[in-house]
Amino acid sequence: MTAKKTNRRTMACYTRRMDLAIGHWQLMGQRAAKDGDQELATQYERDVADLTAFREAFAAGDFATATCLADAMDTLVRDQIPLQVYHTVFPNR
Repeated sequence: MTAKKTNRRTMACYTRRMDLAIGHWQLMGQRAAKDGDQELATQYERDVADLTAFREAFAAGDFATATCLADAMDTLVRDQIPLQVYHTVFPNR
């Protein structure tokens, strides 16, 4: 499936999956903060900001920006992007 063939309903579903992934990462950060690991909690906050920027670009259909943002992420953070979303942005990977 390429970006041009992705319909609105599918995009809404994929965007919702991104929202869930971001929410999960936020919870992980909150857990780290609760456990007293402020350094890890801060890293989660940065990761959430990166994922949110990717999500916004993806939702707007700006796949060029989403590609750049994903390529700049650490592998662990990039792995939080749902596969369907990832393969929509990177159909040849």
